[in-house]
Amino acid sequence: MANGRRPRVGAQQRREEVLAAALQEFSHKGLHGGSTMTIARAADLSHPNLFRLFSTKKELFMEVLVRAFEMIEREMLPRGATGTDPTKAMADAWCELMAHRELMLVLLQGYAASDDPDIRDLMQRATQGIFERVEAMPGVGTDKAHTFVAEGTLYMIAAAMDLPARAAGDPWADRFLTSG
Repeated sequence: MANGRRPRVGAQQRREEVLAAALQEFSHKGLHGGSTMTIARAADLSHPNLFRLFSTKKELFMEVLVRAFEMIEREMLPRGATGTDPTKAMADAWCELMAHRELMLVLLQGYAASDDPDIRDLMQRATQGIFERVEAMPGVGTDKAHTFVAEGTLYMIAAAMDLPARAAGDPWADRFLTSG
């Protein structure tokens, strides 16, 4: 790199770099507060080239949300298909996912941006898909799926407040995170 330029990388690798930078930016600042200039700079990409990969800021935000839901489906839902209590296995996986605070934050940002009809549709479809897959698991049903998703949302909020890091030294945080 004698000329100070970055070596050429493929479009797919570049997209992945942009999506990683966008997750960081959007998880903390949301769709409207997030800066495509900051994302481009973090991905070591020119601003015009960012828009060659993603035609709009909203498209980029939505792709980050799609990737977040794909990660949830990949990491959490298969665990429910094994074992006698699918919700216990999925809850354990959800606890592991909570360590990815930006993932939790971007999901909350997605729900917050649901005044946009396209984002609302994406969030509804993805949430419905997860709910229905949990609901359909043997021994789960609607009531248990509802409780599972509700508790998962509570823990998502806890992760957004970084309560898992505080639980050891904060009795309230510990009680909040401890279920019955």
